[in-house]
Amino acid sequence: MYLNSIYLKGWRNYQEEKVTFNPGINLFLGNNGQGKTNLLEGIYFLATGQSPRTSRIEDLINWHSQYFYLKGELHKDDGSNTIEMGGARDGRRVNKIDGVPLQRLTEIAGLLSAVFFMPEDLTLVKGGPAARRRFLDTEIGQISRVYRFNVNNYKKYLRERNALLKSKNPDKILLQVLTEKLADLSGPIIQERNDYLQKLSLLTRLKHRKISGNTEELSLRYNWSIEPGLSRQQVLAKFAETRLLERQYKLTMVGPHKDDFSFVLNGAELKAFGSQGQQRTAVLAVKLAEIELIKTETSEYPLLLLDDVFSELDEERRELLLEYLTDRVQTFISSAEALPPGSKVNSYWVDAGRICERI
Repeated sequence: MYLNSIYLKGWRNYQEEKVTFNPGINLFLGNNGQGKTNLLEGIYFLATGQSPRTSRIEDLINWHSQYFYLKGELHKDDGSNTIEMGGARDGRRVNKIDGVPLQRLTEIAGLLSAVFFMPEDLTLVKGGPAARRRFLDTEIGQISRVYRFNVNNYKKYLRERNALLKSKNPDKILLQVLTEKLADLSGPIIQERNDYLQKLSLLTRLKHRKISGNTEELSLRYNWSIEPGLSRQQVLAKFAETRLLERQYKLTMVGPHKDDFSFVLNGAELKAFGSQGQQRTAVLAVKLAEIELIKTETSEYPLLLLDDVFSELDEERRELLLEYLTDRVQTFISSAEALPPGSKVNSYWVDAGRICERI
């Protein structure tokens, strides 16, 4: 499967543009600020229904437009599919597969997947827990509709429960109802995160060994607030244990929204002790591991989006990455400079929101 083309209207700095892709490596060249990253973001949005850069729909809309519209044509061995996504300044959204409106965005899971590697991804290591939870929710959500549905419901009930805790006289019956809803969802979410991280950690270790020359050992460690495998009553007991803290802070103090995971390099926390080069290599290893994990779960390779990443890698690691990608994964690369001579890539030039010519 591969993305044959994308049509963008009112998207970021694109007024209206269509581009057809190569099944292999697609390289987008151009000066900074011309729309290379915006194009990759549009491709990612088609695959996941969300942007890796913002949660605000209005941020995605061209200044001269009231809405954006994206359309992607997928080529598969057994046929083709069309994905359409649109959003308006008032927050309304339309999502379709083969012309049929989706009732829920979770329905897109498994049709098209994407892995995005961008310079800002260092926040996976250096940032706070929210960035890592968002990463887990996005990546697991690409391969599991049930997980995505559970997480969306959990967030909804969590907002309601926190609002209730902040009120002067919380309704005890309603509070208990919301507690039970969160408890029912917590177990499946935590279990799926735990299973995913175990698989991802193993694959990440293998990928990291290759790109670090077998000199370092990397693993991922899940830091949960409720351990996996507990019964419903045990999960409810965890909520009960934090009741005094909840009254003090007026917030739900336990549950998947408090989870985190850490990068451990040679037995030490990478966030605290790793160099920026080690941190970047760790994130790259995670992204390559994601590709294999998605392939295992869905039987299809995801799209790989690399935003200005080659400028951050030394020549040896660039060559290792290109060697890995050739003839395996449809890849979209943004860069201010051409790749080394002999690289098997299909090149485009991006200028002021126009994909002007193939070079």
